[in-house]
Amino acid sequence: MLSIGGSAKMTADVLLNKIFTVNSLRKAVNNKNGDLYKETINSLSISNGEIKTNLDAIKNMYKYMYKSHRNEYFYKNTLINKILLGRHSVRTSTAIRELPISNNILDLLIINGIGQVYEIKTGLDNLNRLKDQLNAYYMAFSYCNVVTDLSHLDDLKELLSDTPTGIILLTSRGTLHVEKSPSEYNDKLNSQEIFRILRKSEFENIIKKNFGYLPKVGQSKYYQECFELFKTIEVKQTQKFMLDELKKRTSINQENYSYFKDIPKELKALVYFSDYKIKEYNVLQEFLNTKY
Repeated sequence: MLSIGGSAKMTADVLLNKIFTVNSLRKAVNNKNGDLYKETINSLSISNGEIKTNLDAIKNMYKYMYKSHRNEYFYKNTLINKILLGRHSVRTSTAIRELPISNNILDLLIINGIGQVYEIKTGLDNLNRLKDQLNAYYMAFSYCNVVTDLSHLDDLKELLSDTPTGIILLTSRGTLHVEKSPSEYNDKLNSQEIFRILRKSEFENIIKKNFGYLPKVGQSKYYQECFELFKTIEVKQTQKFMLDELKKRTSINQENYSYFKDIPKELKALVYFSDYKIKEYNVLQEFLNTKY
């Protein structure tokens, strides 16, 4: 791979942001965005000798991100590989991405007994909204971390010095180093924000479990009546019930675990959040092994 700079690098970076998404991977596998896929590879000046299969192409693209463009996907994928798969297990833990909460989008949540928030601040981001984002996340979750690189580290240490928020550094070697461990913080927990995170079937499960029935009212009043019951439960307990329900959202089960296990590390996060069926795993493997 040749080094690139200037406008060529900007073009390559934009294309990589587009290609490493759930939808783009599906389209590439089904041969529906071949032009974007090939344009991305060509933009990185990868020699033909480095690519024999589609897996080689993806590995080379990811290698470029590792060295020159650590975007949000690179961070999320590192967290999935190092924490969800490295420290925990997909059989006992669940990761959820882009969870809406109080007009914010939480980057990544990993549930393993407790729920830990991972807010990503890459070298391409600024910290302007961080305080508001953390305030929102603490309405539903007790443990929050900011994952960043060296460019933000000193500012974050100062900004978060007297807070319960943890700081994790993504190092130049691609490892995660805990600069500051998170502390449990429950003062901002809010029943309404917790309730809003839940899907209808999820809050119904909680209400039935605690009260033995669901409100018998018209649809126009049903949501509010469910919340009226929900908010009578102690807030820390509602958080536990919420985490139990969120944990069920995982797409990796006993049936497809062996297929997921064989997915290359570069694609772990994309596949984890894709809800693949066994047939789709087989199609993906065929694509990866196909000559480029």
